[in-house]
Amino acid sequence: MDSGTYNCRVNADALSGEAVCAIGREALQIKSGNKTLNVNYADLQDFRLLNYHLQLITADGQLEISELGHQTEAFFQKLWETYDARSREALFIEGEPLYEGEGDYAYSEQGVEQHGIARIVLYNNCLSLCPHDRHARRVPLCFTEEPKTENFRITVTLDTGDQYQISRIGRHTDDVFEKMCATRKAVVKRWQSAHRELEAHLAERLGERTAEYHAMEECGCKMIYGLYAVDESGFWFAGLKDGKAAVELVTDEQTATYLYEYDTDDAAFERTLRHAMESAALHREVIFTDIADKPLYRMTVERSHHIEFLRAHNAGRIIHSGGWAERLREFF
Repeated sequence: MDSGTYNCRVNADALSGEAVCAIGREALQIKSGNKTLNVNYADLQDFRLLNYHLQLITADGQLEISELGHQTEAFFQKLWETYDARSREALFIEGEPLYEGEGDYAYSEQGVEQHGIARIVLYNNCLSLCPHDRHARRVPLCFTEEPKTENFRITVTLDTGDQYQISRIGRHTDDVFEKMCATRKAVVKRWQSAHRELEAHLAERLGERTAEYHAMEECGCKMIYGLYAVDESGFWFAGLKDGKAAVELVTDEQTATYLYEYDTDDAAFERTLRHAMESAALHREVIFTDIADKPLYRMTVERSHHIEFLRAHNAGRIIHSGGWAERLREFF
């Protein structure tokens, strides 16, 4: 049974010998003698159980935990469960699961492929894939095409062309597929309806941001806008022109205008922006602020290509002040 702490032997650069491990919500704590090593899950890149030896790959190197005895499997499962929960927290996943289990996963995302075993969870707005490494993903159903199933494999394709597959979930395949299709249909309907509502009332919803919207138009920008979530009053708009974008957040908070430079076409950047805004939801600071001292947000960025892309292509910001319009014109 899971006792919360585990007697073991650890072999690492920082400490070595008999130890006691505790699996915490945010980190794995290892105590040996008068030394303590905390492995934050943001720094845990991968962990695998090989011949009753647990190999952990971290941002700083590798460590090994052994001599867990009959608690070996329980330790591994508890660590995976906790790491999974932290990954889902980093991906801002909430709600009750419609399905939860383990199986094989594979995805092809922006030319990068990953596959393995994962905890697979279907929610009312997304599909969660959490392997025991840093490649967890949240697949938003509002951006997916109709799911497909063949040979006990379910495939979901995003509007970006990225593709995600789950398989080896046994007799649950048909049930999960039906739930996913029905959930996706409802999500897309609500998402599209909410955006039609935004479009119909854009002028009045811009409010104090009307001047900024028109200033971007006057710079010759293509104007786009979107929601963070269907049940959110806040939204965003952006002006795109010649590989540059200015993004404005319309919320109750006082925000700046965020600038980007990119080498993709405007359509590709627009899709990335829409995905990033939907992924970040109410946690929009994950897109713009320094996260060096925020381990949860570091996990977010590592697990979201679109948020990572925006952070990598940030070109600064313009504070709302008397010189805002001039600086905007200079940028474009």
